[in-house]
Amino acid sequence: MWNRLSRVVRSFIGFFISVAENPELILEQNIRDMNDQVPRMNESIAMVKANQTLLEKEEAKYKYEVAELTAKVRAAIQAGRDDLAGSFATQLESTRSALARTQGQLSTAKPPSKKRSTLSKPYSAATSAKPKKPRTRFATHAWRSSKRRCHTA
Repeated sequence: MWNRLSRVVRSFIGFFISVAENPELILEQNIRDMNDQVPRMNESIAMVKANQTLLEKEEAKYKYEVAELTAKVRAAIQAGRDDLAGSFATQLESTRSALARTQGQLSTAKPPSKKRSTLSKPYSAATSAKPKKPRTRFATHAWRSSKRRCHTA
């Protein structure tokens, strides 16, 4: 008895929900929500690219410093200044470790940057480049197919 009554109540609730739903409005709201996500995605992509550019500049700076310090160490050894060569060698090792750390960070920063840019292009093109007519046609088609499902069920 309770099962039958609960089925009747659920069917009435389902009927009122299906009457209140408008697939066209739901689809348009989903499109608006997707369009709202595009600026956030672009901001995230810009931050990743900025970080990658900063790491690349830092890597170039460290490479230059390593080359410069290597030359200074060689010059100090040739001049017979072992104390100066030791000082430059210490700086050289710390610069090499910083370079290695930066290269590690750069290697982990490059794949997400490529992935984000390849994912965002089709997404933003799909949400912003479509003219209104195909979206309306799609919404109308979805609305009609939902009506057919309601009538056959």
